[in-house]
Amino acid sequence: MYKNKINELHQQVIKKMDDGDFKDALNLTYKILNCCYHYTVSYTVGGLLIDIGSALGDKKIVNEGVELLKKNFEAIIHCKKYAPTAYYNLANGYFALFRFKKMVDPYVACFKETELDKVKINYRKALKCDLRDKMLTSQI
Repeated sequence: MYKNKINELHQQVIKKMDDGDFKDALNLTYKILNCCYHYTVSYTVGGLLIDIGSALGDKKIVNEGVELLKKNFEAIIHCKKYAPTAYYNLANGYFALFRFKKMVDPYVACFKETELDKVKINYRKALKCDLRDKMLTSQI
């Protein structure tokens, strides 16, 4: 029952994002989060929050997505079908957080470790997974 509701809401969020309606997409994303507690919800909502937060330029939303993914990351990547996308979404989240810092300080990456290092690590891990989705492979 929850799985159908989550899938339905997820499709609505994607449509809203495609239409450029990120505020409604965010509200629907939080509805998914409130459906139930399961690592697949963290996987789905974490990626959505990262994408929506990036589009809205909202660091807090991106960070929430990253933290949600990290919270259940071991369970998520244990499922081989979710692992490549989970690494990809986490890398995207770290990249967005890095961009927010770089807007404040253009030299943030000089001579110190930043989120950019985590981006590279997670993209590399995604590429090491069993990638059957050619679109995801090209995005990585």
